[in-house]
Amino acid sequence: MPTTVMTAYTTRYLTIDEYKEWDALVLQSPNYSVFDTTLWLDTLSSVLNCEIKLLGVFEEENLIGGVAFDVIKKYGMKIAKIPPMSVFNSCHYVPRETQYKERQRKHIHNIVASIVERLQNDFHYVVIANQHEFKDIRGFLLKGWSQNILYSYIVYLNKIDFSLISPSRRKWIKKAQKKLIVTEEIKDVTPVYDIIKHTYIRQGIKCPLPLDKMSEMFKKISNNIVILAAKEQKNDKYKAVNISVVDYKKNGVYGLFNGFLLETPDSGANSLLQWKEIEYFKDKGFEFFDLGEASIPSKASFKGEFYSDLVPFYRVSKSSLPFSIVWRLTKGRIIQAQ
Repeated sequence: MPTTVMTAYTTRYLTIDEYKEWDALVLQSPNYSVFDTTLWLDTLSSVLNCEIKLLGVFEEENLIGGVAFDVIKKYGMKIAKIPPMSVFNSCHYVPRETQYKERQRKHIHNIVASIVERLQNDFHYVVIANQHEFKDIRGFLLKGWSQNILYSYIVYLNKIDFSLISPSRRKWIKKAQKKLIVTEEIKDVTPVYDIIKHTYIRQGIKCPLPLDKMSEMFKKISNNIVILAAKEQKNDKYKAVNISVVDYKKNGVYGLFNGFLLETPDSGANSLLQWKEIEYFKDKGFEFFDLGEASIPSKASFKGEFYSDLVPFYRVSKSSLPFSIVWRLTKGRIIQAQ
């Protein structure tokens, strides 16, 4: 496959033999996240049969930038999208050693421009969700890409204590404690899978993973997965579950799945579990807990009551004319979950 040239840089897709170089790039990048490591991406590829591609930007023979994505083909269209289960698939770069800010900005811009040119040439539709730290997206906008400003609800764990969460949420937590709801860490998703599945069904959404795939995925990255569940002290029936991904390098945590049983009257188990999860990671010395975005108002309200900050991140996308036509004809089904 021919390479694409942008100033002194070239782009090409990495081979498996170059994955160590990719991990070295991601570790150096200011936009590092566990979701762009081969530990995570290889797990998705092997368990979910994803076609993960790593696009590298090279200066001579040195890998200085790149982006990871999942490739799918539907209705004759080639699509590069955020890998499943991933919060981000940010652009990465090795910072230039310079004291001059404008030289650094030009260096980053040239890397992004190289990525942009290659992706919009190779795909009919592309979407990238950049890490919070990646703020200069001009390289995308200058080429006509669309931007969406999204927000994560992030709890900074060294600043949180029980008195800072909302009075109504404290009330629900205390109610759960009076009902002898307890929380525990479990190692197997099987006992709580139905809670997750039916939580998605209530929202009119299919659960992203069947039980066998979810179990296999978590086993492969067990050191980075924490499953906390809530139940009544007097029996073994779980009422709520939260599953999180631990990012040891960033010293942070990302919420991945959560689910709870609808109860009448509400026991407050979901509120208690969320607070106990925050305490759990705070006690272990983590710096932040990213509760994720919340497009549904009720979810946004719930996450906002735990003394969380709204932190923006940029999702950028590019559609070709053929893709736009197919998108209209399929009423958007072309980019719905597989």
